[in-house]
Amino acid sequence: MHTELRERLVELFIETGRAHHTAFAATDGDDPDWPIWYAEYLQTPLSEAMLVPFTKSQLVYCLMNADFEQAARAADTDWPGFYADHFIERFARSDAPARDQLLLYYSRSCPFCMLVTNAIDRLGLDVELREIFDDPRYREQLVAARGRATVPVLRIISPDDEERWMPESRDIVRYLENLSA
Repeated sequence: MHTELRERLVELFIETGRAHHTAFAATDGDDPDWPIWYAEYLQTPLSEAMLVPFTKSQLVYCLMNADFEQAARAADTDWPGFYADHFIERFARSDAPARDQLLLYYSRSCPFCMLVTNAIDRLGLDVELREIFDDPRYREQLVAARGRATVPVLRIISPDDEERWMPESRDIVRYLENLSA
């Protein structure tokens, strides 16, 4: 689905890592504020690759989130690939949005989930709601796919049965708004 985009992002993250290491050669790449440097370097090329107008602050947040997620879920994986997947999961456009199946894993008591369900109602979108505390299978599916039961998560299944799991309420709302635009 996003194979070419993933390859392009992996190359971009590798290039950025090399440039950062060169810029901080005196400290052997050690830079506690690395997300700020990366955001500055990546803003234009990542915006162009993803077709998303990223702000620097948004990139800092996303880079830090990718770093935390990798440490928690996949510390032994290749970071450029993990970061590419992280950005695709949250920001990539669908190839056939009108034909995608959308499923929202949520909890009625979660305020972030309410933001998403309100957007779904406001936009009049056809999204299957899966309350993880009403049906244990939904929670199990979420944990199997994401490694934890944190909600909301939008599951997007393309017509060719490829799927991705999009966390973060603001990212989900933005994605849904782009579908109805």
